[in-house]
Amino acid sequence: MEVVKFNSHLLKSSLTNDEKPTSKLKEIPINISSSVTQASFSQTKLIGEYVVDKKFTDHFQQLKQVFMYITDKCNIECEQCIYKPSINHYINEEIPLDDALALLETFQALGATKVTFLGGEPTLYGHREKRKPLLKLIKETKKMGYEYVRLDSNGQAISRLLPEADFQNLDEIAFSLDGFSTETNDMLRGKGTFPKVIESIKQAIDIGYRVTVTCCVHKLLLTRDENDIYLIEKMIRFVEDLGVYQINFHDLFKAGVPMDTWTGNFDTTPEEWVVMYDEMSEKIFNNNFDIDIRLPQCFITQEKFDSNAEFFGYCPVKLGERVMVHPNGVIRICSNLICTGFGAARYENRNIKWDDTHNNEIAGHELDKNTPCTNRSRHKKYGKLVPLCFSFKPDQNEHVWKNKLEWDDNKNSGNPDV
Repeated sequence: MEVVKFNSHLLKSSLTNDEKPTSKLKEIPINISSSVTQASFSQTKLIGEYVVDKKFTDHFQQLKQVFMYITDKCNIECEQCIYKPSINHYINEEIPLDDALALLETFQALGATKVTFLGGEPTLYGHREKRKPLLKLIKETKKMGYEYVRLDSNGQAISRLLPEADFQNLDEIAFSLDGFSTETNDMLRGKGTFPKVIESIKQAIDIGYRVTVTCCVHKLLLTRDENDIYLIEKMIRFVEDLGVYQINFHDLFKAGVPMDTWTGNFDTTPEEWVVMYDEMSEKIFNNNFDIDIRLPQCFITQEKFDSNAEFFGYCPVKLGERVMVHPNGVIRICSNLICTGFGAARYENRNIKWDDTHNNEIAGHELDKNTPCTNRSRHKKYGKLVPLCFSFKPDQNEHVWKNKLEWDDNKNSGNPDV
């Protein structure tokens, strides 16, 4: 027998053999009087402190990682920010600490081994309590048994946290940096942000943190200098000289999704991207750089896709390998739909409820078929090219991609002649 919980009422549900609870599921026998109620609650499980809809657990059988947007508060105004609507207008500023820890316990029981804390600006979490909630969140998450705990920061207000012992439980700090100079960075991230983040990066490296850089590839980085060198390569060389461990690139394409309307005009063309990617990926493959590089492929031809759809068809929505958790109660999967009404589920009052409305982001995805990116091809076409998932970064040294999904092993399943 297993207890299920809904609106603080405990009920008993019957489970089939293949639904037996894990060690995280609590068993308390109690009586119920309604067979209708019993049938209804047989579709939920108490996992940790949360009652979880069976549709949720069914979809997230391969859950590997959590992106937890712990606060909607931020201290700068980036022009290209995909999270801009939530930063400009929020009601629930933060995920309360007890809710965050309870959710992480539930997701760990479902298989998650990595968590990324972000926002907003996550170093502002618990700012009214001198950021003590953030330090406790990091400490308790690591104590919980998560293998990899990461934090994304703009580096503007992190210096006081870096020496803290609990903060040093982090396995990685990813600093946002969109250029190798004031001119190439501040046009996106705001005046004066460049020297401050560089100072924070150097401080973190000196202390001994595993430091990475996250960079949005704006159109200036796809231009070439007088020596015919891409500025994106100069960006790699710059952070390489800083001593960071890795650089992780994000694209800024207009992809026929809502965020196109608020992320500025910094995008390049797919054709320009393909030329850059081919050149840079060859240099990466030939070990021309001394740091790890995560570069999204973004586009290929339909013929190339069809030659190995199992590899190129990577899709977190279909895999159910991640959840993105927001202060407003939304749990979603795809970053393309951030700050929209679309998601997969909601959490509230210690319940995780599957979204059974037309707003469920999984609608329209062919779950049993490998396809180009659904959300990026639903309302936009790219000529002879088809879009790949923004997280599709071949050979990336990333915890889930490399160690849990082992996605690069799928490279050899296609037709090598195409």
